[in-house]
Formats: sequence, structure tokens, C-alpha cells
Amino acid sequence: MIQEIGQHMLSTEFAKPKPKATDFVLLFERTDVFLLPETGTLPTYRDWCALGGSDDLLVHMLEVDGIQFFTVLDLPEAIRSQLKKDISRCLRAVEPRWLRLAAVTGLHLYQWFQTHRFCGVCGAPMRPDGKELAMRCTNENCHSVTYPTVCPAVIVGVRNGDRLLLTRSSVYKNPVYALVSGYMSVGETMEETVHREVLEETGLKIKNLQYYGNQPWGFSGAQMIGYWAELDGSDKITLQEDELKEAGWFTPDEIPPAYEEDPLDLTHYMIEQFRARRLPGQLQA
Repeated sequence: MIQEIGQHMLSTEFAKPKPKATDFVLLFERTDVFLLPETGTLPTYRDWCALGGSDDLLVHMLEVDGIQFFTVLDLPEAIRSQLKKDISRCLRAVEPRWLRLAAVTGLHLYQWFQTHRFCGVCGAPMRPDGKELAMRCTNENCHSVTYPTVCPAVIVGVRNGDRLLLTRSSVYKNPVYALVSGYMSVGETMEETVHREVLEETGLKIKNLQYYGNQPWGFSGAQMIGYWAELDGSDKITLQEDELKEAGWFTPDEIPPAYEEDPLDLTHYMIEQFRARRLPGQLQA
């Protein structure tokens, strides 16, 4: 999965380091990412300087093993025009592997910076804080501080004997098969969210919840929390059509082919565990 980076260590502890040639400058626009047109790679600080970039525009975000990652909140058009823009999904394939987590975490932080440019208390401009990873209001009478937002969401693998519930979204243009998922609501426990999301999206009741694992998912600014559950009662599915276009029960042999050999996301990692019959109580082929 995306967070599995071996002995490498990602840190978002605040720092104001002087950039080195091999550090990265991650450049984004909404959910898109800018790449070097010649190589299709993420720009380094050396590249940033060659493009005519200024140190004054750099905002530090994180580091991995001493390699620093910066971003730019207001990218000059003169630099933007020299780069190639791609959808953020391309970050799933960057090399080396640890760079995927760093780049996607950078996207998460960039989007948080951009959605907190103005104070939610008084409306004055916000700017990156000089002491910690935060945005601070510039109004001397306010000084409100906000920290990176992480949205908890659940993923649920619902089992019915030797069958697994798979769904396809009605929101995305080319949805792949996935598990039931959804964001937590205020005042809920994770387990209550699991029950609510399954019932809302499919009309099914579940029991015997078992926590499986979790992962950061910077593409959506979320922390994904995975559970297994068993069907409780009827297996008749009632679709929430504004969320799902399809849902059904699949045996391991019936699950459609994986779209990634080594899934980065928790949803498809759990599906592959079921396909391979690695879960307790599964019948072996």
C-alpha cells in the first residue's frame, strides 16, 4: 500500500530548511500536478531554479530521510508555461516507491494550504506560520491558527459466506469495483459509521465487525480505516443510486481483474486479500 515505504521515514514536523539541489518542489493546481516536460518527472529545487523560481515563494511541507519537499502557493505564469500538467493519479506510479507517499502527502497539504488562504473567523488573509505546520491569520486582533485537516473515512468489506460485496460508484466517470466506503459524521464512532454507510448505500445489515487496518490517503485528504463485517440477514441489495450504479456478491473466482498488480489503496488491497483466500475462515480453492 502507499504508506509501505520500508525503512524510509516521512516527517511533517515543522522546519525551515535551506533547500538543496536534490530537494523537491511539488507544484500543483487544484488536483493536478506539474511535471518536467522532458522527463515527466517531479521537479527538484535545481529544476525550480533553472525555471527561474524564487526561494521567497517556497513553502516547506515535509521531509523523507532528509530530502525536503516544498510547494508554491502562487505559481507564476512564466514558470507554469514551461511545465506539463497531468492529473494527480500519475503520482501512483512515480519512482522510487517512497516518493509516491511523499508526493501525495504534499498534494494533501497543498490543498489544505489553498483552502485556508483566508481566516474563517475574521476573513483576513492567512499565511504559513513561522513556528509550526499551520496557517495563521494576519489580523493582529485575531491571530486565529488552523492545522492540517484530516478527514476520517471507513472502508467495509462485507462478507456473505464465500462471497464479497463489491460496488461501483455512480459519481465517477469510469468507476472500478470497490468496497463500501464513506466519511464519518460528527458524533459517530467508526463502528457506527460502518453500519450507517453499508445500510445507506446497499440496504444491508451487518454484524461482527473486525478492524483490519488504516492508511493515509492524501488524494482526498482522508485517513482510510478498514473493517471486515459479516452479512446480518437478507442479502437483497437496495442501491443508493446517487452514490452507486452497481453492487453485487462475488466469490473469489468471480472478482474482476485487478487494475493494479500491487494495490496502493486499502480498498483494493482488501479485495485482493479476499481474492487470494487469505482471510480467516475462507475456503481454499
